[in-house]
Amino acid sequence: MNSKRSYTIDEIAAAAGVSKATVSRVMNGTAVVAEDKRKLVEETIARLGYQPNLNARKLAGGVGRSIALVLEESTEEFFLNPFWKSVVQGFMDVASSDELHPVLFFHSTNQSDQDLVNSLIRGNYDAVAVFGWHRDIKILERYVPKNMIIVFGGNQGESRRFTYVGVDNEVGGELATQHLIDQGCKKILTITGDTAIQAARERLSGYERALKAAKMKVEPQLILKGDFTQESAEAALMKFLKKGATFDGIFAANDLMAVGALKVLLAEGYKVGRDVKLVGFDGSDIARKSQPSITTIVQPSYQLGSTVAKNLALALKREPITSVKLDLHLEVGATTQ
Repeated sequence: MNSKRSYTIDEIAAAAGVSKATVSRVMNGTAVVAEDKRKLVEETIARLGYQPNLNARKLAGGVGRSIALVLEESTEEFFLNPFWKSVVQGFMDVASSDELHPVLFFHSTNQSDQDLVNSLIRGNYDAVAVFGWHRDIKILERYVPKNMIIVFGGNQGESRRFTYVGVDNEVGGELATQHLIDQGCKKILTITGDTAIQAARERLSGYERALKAAKMKVEPQLILKGDFTQESAEAALMKFLKKGATFDGIFAANDLMAVGALKVLLAEGYKVGRDVKLVGFDGSDIARKSQPSITTIVQPSYQLGSTVAKNLALALKREPITSVKLDLHLEVGATTQ
């Protein structure tokens, strides 16, 4: 047979010697098929070079395996922060191996939740992954159709409908701050991320928890407001330094801000690792390749993306999925040695 021809499901069924229903079940994954028949159908599809019509498959009750990867971050944040590059790479690797068809699009924080949901409905996606969500997840629940599968990258708050894959950011903030305390730091700054994001609030909470456990004061003037960008950390630290206050440790809520803090400290003549110790968060290459290398809390960014994709693939097969919490660990660099 000529593999360039456009075949119908009926012709695939006839060529494989099985029913049309069996071919449909194999293609859509909507029911269990005997292993010998499944292999026969798959071999026939491959031999004939059959390409299913995704929209027709959906109308027949199956799924087209078209998925959306939503990133609620600016394009600048995406391209400058290596954390997101690793997350998306993990997601795309698994998605392609599971024959999913991902579409990446950015959702501006200036757009409403309803705008996002309308875009997803118009796109007719079978499942959606959402990363970097900035707002109350319960608001989104009100707009999303009941049949829309969504998995979040990161714990975005209590939800009865949506699962997530993420880390315990509060534990990470505590681990970073405790490391600075163990290194002898007595006056520890933190540069927060955008506190509209739950991850930033949790990392700040971990910082405060570690200080309290060590019987150290949580001093508001030592909490500097950043937004996860290098520029915000540089501006916040420069403003703080002008006050002439003393400090000997910094916990930056991500590695980009740690790089910004390091740049300012070196420019101002501080011996980082001796005069001031510094810890970031993410475990990205910019922390490892920095001079000096930056101590960081490592979250498995590639695994975060890949696990979200795996859960979407399972959900599309109508298999149950649950939220997944990934492990964190401290990676010591020169900034705390």
